[in-house]
Amino acid sequence: MKKYDSITALKGIACMLVFTTHWSGAFGGFGVGLVDRNLSWGIMRLLGYGTMFVYVFFMLSGALISLKVFRGKPYSWFQETVQRYLRLTIPLFALAVLVILFERLGLLWNQRAVPYAPGTLLANFYVTPTPLYKMITAPFVTTIFQGDTSFYGPLWMMPYIFFGTFFSIILSEVIRGLRRRGQLVLYALIGAAFLLMGGYYFCFYLGNLLAFGLVQLEKAQENGRTPRIPLLCLGAVLLAAGLEIAFDAFNLAAKDLFHNWILVFWDATFWISLGGALASAGFILLWEILLSGRRCWLMRLLVWTGERSYSVFLTHWLAICSFSSWFYLQFYTGSPKVSIALNFIFTTCLILLASHALYELIEKRATGLVQKIVRFL
Repeated sequence: MKKYDSITALKGIACMLVFTTHWSGAFGGFGVGLVDRNLSWGIMRLLGYGTMFVYVFFMLSGALISLKVFRGKPYSWFQETVQRYLRLTIPLFALAVLVILFERLGLLWNQRAVPYAPGTLLANFYVTPTPLYKMITAPFVTTIFQGDTSFYGPLWMMPYIFFGTFFSIILSEVIRGLRRRGQLVLYALIGAAFLLMGGYYFCFYLGNLLAFGLVQLEKAQENGRTPRIPLLCLGAVLLAAGLEIAFDAFNLAAKDLFHNWILVFWDATFWISLGGALASAGFILLWEILLSGRRCWLMRLLVWTGERSYSVFLTHWLAICSFSSWFYLQFYTGSPKVSIALNFIFTTCLILLASHALYELIEKRATGLVQKIVRFL
């Protein structure tokens, strides 16, 4: 199975931009609004648009599962379900243990920083001590099946990531068994249904479409029919158009201007998802054509971060609520520019180190354990 470094790199970009969004939401007014002002122009807007990249995560999750089915790889629904469940819950349980440890040692400074922080986002996490039994059971039960966010807000994503597995498998199996005309008709019908119903599973539908397109691109490359210049132009157009659609929808939704043209039909979630999918497709095309097979420090860093993206997702709020909040309390009255820069740089380094430790000690070992359990079952 071909490994797409472009998808891994995109996961790395997405997870870091989710972190920058949450960090800026917590400390955006730091230095009399200095952070917010600097995030309001040009490409810097991406640093505050984590919502779009959450949807990108959903889409890439569905795309990777769909690719397995489309390629005809020996496949087991049971195996995929067990693997997905354990790979999500075991690292999450490790996070729960860390939260308990930080809470008992008094390292969660976010509640002390709330009265002095410019926003209220810090007050939404680790507000009250969570009972030990809940911290132990939630990662395996309520978080996955009910979206329990009582000890970690972004865990609302977990049910969608888990149950999106089934949607992606079923759609891919059906599409794979149809002729081309039937595939197009089914995609059109399901797309029309999502236009009427909406919902986050639309992202998994877009991920399936992306996987279908990548499989067609692979076939064209095998036959030597991949015009380089037109594909580069298509990638650039998709990237630019997707970002613009997502930016517009995000801004209009934030301002409650639902009478504007982009929100007349459907809602902001639909347009942000669509924009994120188009931008992701453009990014993957450009990477595969321009950068595939090449190596430089930035590309390696992006792929390295992408491999640890789930661990970054798990650890970033703990770092913000502990070290970042402590740092803010110590220096919020000092030089704004220096304090902002050091807070962000140190927090980023800490998150990368913590995610690497969680990835090496828990995620990778959990993967080996999961494979043994699945083989046994």
